[in-house]
Amino acid sequence: MKAITIPQPYAFEILSGRKTIEATEWDSLHRGDILICSARKPAFSNEEMEEIEDEYGTLFLYGHALCIARVVDVRPMRDGDEEKALMEEIDPDAYAWVFEEIRPVVPCPAKGKQEFFEVDDSLIEASPFKFNEPVAVKEGTAAQEFGVDFSGWHGRAADIYNEEGEPRIRVAWDSLSLKMIPLSILQRCEKEGIDWTGALLRFPQIESSQARDTFDDVEEAIEEIIESNPSIFGS
Repeated sequence: MKAITIPQPYAFEILSGRKTIEATEWDSLHRGDILICSARKPAFSNEEMEEIEDEYGTLFLYGHALCIARVVDVRPMRDGDEEKALMEEIDPDAYAWVFEEIRPVVPCPAKGKQEFFEVDDSLIEASPFKFNEPVAVKEGTAAQEFGVDFSGWHGRAADIYNEEGEPRIRVAWDSLSLKMIPLSILQRCEKEGIDWTGALLRFPQIESSQARDTFDDVEEAIEEIIESNPSIFGS
């Protein structure tokens, strides 16, 4: 598959659907699917990148294939593109690559090059879920080490990890599921430095669902849990 390299955080912004236009210095006749890979070097300083990671709630991957996007147009930038390109103003000398149908892939190392390069199709495994797609956990899914049955819990599909050759997807719990977490689990997670706001699951363990809340509801639920349990979180 044809691939292009885009530095972080822009590659993640395309993956997550925040950014649907990428401004580049070069034109192209290519239309159709393309693999978006993250560059090995970030667009900003380490300090700035850490701040952006905190804002987005993720850790950026560098030098990896991240998603497949369908290129529907490549043209000179024009007024109105700045919002979809996440820019304050357009670059009149740049070309707008317009993306649709963003599909995450299981991250795999990709040594980028300038302009197009090829990645073997056998290395590309598309995720069955879009980034931030509402999902529900299937019956019989449990975290044995914690003694928690996740059956029927809901959340949103987030980062994908390749753990020892097996893909896992992080499900960020929605506000209703967050409020179901037992205090004993919150205590253990906080003590051991484990993220309790989501869980790593296999693709077959989840299915598409309907959103039950908003991102603001999730933030409010997390804040409420922390504020209501000062003995656990030290606040």
